Amino acid sequence: MKYLLPVLMAATAVSCEDWLNVTSSSELQADKLYETRTGFYEALTGVYMTMGGASTYGGSYMWSVNNYVAYPYNINSQIVIGEIQKHLYSHTKIRSVIDQMWYNGYFTIANINIILRELEARRSVISSDVEYDLFKGELLALRAMIHFDIMRMFGVNDWSGENAAKLTIPYVKEYSAEVTPQLSYEETERLLMDDINNAIECLRRSDPIVADPGDSFDSTINAEGYWTNRGKHMNYYAAIALAARIYQWKKEYETAAKYAQEVIDGAFDAGLVSWVDAYSIVNETSDDQKDWIFSTEHLFSLDVTDLYSSLRLTFFTSDENSIYIDDSFVNLLFPPVDSQTGSVAGLEDIRGTALHLKYTGLGYVLYKYYGSTSYNVKFRNRIPMSRISEMYYIVAEYLIDEGDISGAMYQLDEVRARRGITSRLQDFVAALDPSEELMKEYYREFVGEDKLFYYLKHVKAEKSLSETFDLSASALIYPYPDEEINYGRKQELN
Repeated sequence: MKYLLPVLMAATAVSCEDWLNVTSSSELQADKLYETRTGFYEALTGVYMTMGGASTYGGSYMWSVNNYVAYPYNINSQIVIGEIQKHLYSHTKIRSVIDQMWYNGYFTIANINIILRELEARRSVISSDVEYDLFKGELLALRAMIHFDIMRMFGVNDWSGENAAKLTIPYVKEYSAEVTPQLSYEETERLLMDDINNAIECLRRSDPIVADPGDSFDSTINAEGYWTNRGKHMNYYAAIALAARIYQWKKEYETAAKYAQEVIDGAFDAGLVSWVDAYSIVNETSDDQKDWIFSTEHLFSLDVTDLYSSLRLTFFTSDENSIYIDDSFVNLLFPPVDSQTGSVAGLEDIRGTALHLKYTGLGYVLYKYYGSTSYNVKFRNRIPMSRISEMYYIVAEYLIDEGDISGAMYQLDEVRARRGITSRLQDFVAALDPSEELMKEYYREFVGEDKLFYYLKHVKAEKSLSETFDLSASALIYPYPDEEINYGRKQELN
């Protein structure tokens, strides 16, 4: 993939491990890496570490750019964030940030493709079918996830109809000096689905969270414990959740709900997730012992070194350098008394003023990513790539589309009850707009995360719930890097 090579060289200058350098001068070093199973472990770990970088899921893809463009924060002195909030992507500094989101996404994909290539070439090293499935399943699902997110960030929100024939981002399946051609949305979607379906099959056969990998698994393949903590890997249920997201985006709601329900039915029983205890969190007196990020509910999370120090100046300074959530917007999401239902759910909800939102003289600051140096290590530096609550929302959207409003509100209530709310939406169905209630849940649940950005784009929202925040279709489409356009790439939007 010719256009990517210079980027790989630049990216490796700041990469987390020397062996991620894939320039020609390090081919022999890379060759030695894959001579052992440990080398493959290091390579896959490097992919996860690179995904946690500031330009990808450890920053811009998650709590930074994708968060700022979708959530109506109050910005004081942070000029760049303010320009992002206004969706002024032509600003030089913003273009630089967005360009790195593109290039570092493809950098990670390139490293995935190298490992996949070596995995096929060195079956004598990865001789176990179970371990081969685990490597391949995780890598294919990660490749699908990153491509899917780049497609959603840099492309249109509807891949059907007239858009199906338009060109979208390159879907890169091999590490090569050859140019990867752009294909249509329809053709690219087919490649995406091939990857996720193959990943699911590999993980269904061999992921210990759902399959029986054999009596000798712990003493042989997993002797070093590399495959033990499945929530820190792209596991079977995380791959199923990704499939649910893809079908939701395609507006194939019934299929999306089927996959989401499989996650709900299986992930709890497998011990992958468990609901947080709202009462215990609120009553814990030490901030350093609170599970602010609801880590037990993560289907898949990334460890991001120094996450708190990376975002502390943006979210936790309690001065004009922080970004805030306006009082009126907090009252809209978490009203002391709901005018429609008469409930006091807003005072109980731990996603609001009961826990996550702390008031300062300038507004509310978000504590979701709290993490002092003495913070409980179980919760520290966690980025939620996929959460169980999202699966309930996907099922709810399907039920709304089917006209089963009571059933949809039941799904929302399942999450709300775990957030400390004692009243039920099911009891007030006639007074509610189900689509608005679902959107409010995305705002409450996913503040500081990427999932709100994608949901708003998916439903073609033109205004945020704040009414004054521009969310027109063009506001949620990032421009291709100029270098890509100059090289011949086309960003077909209309």
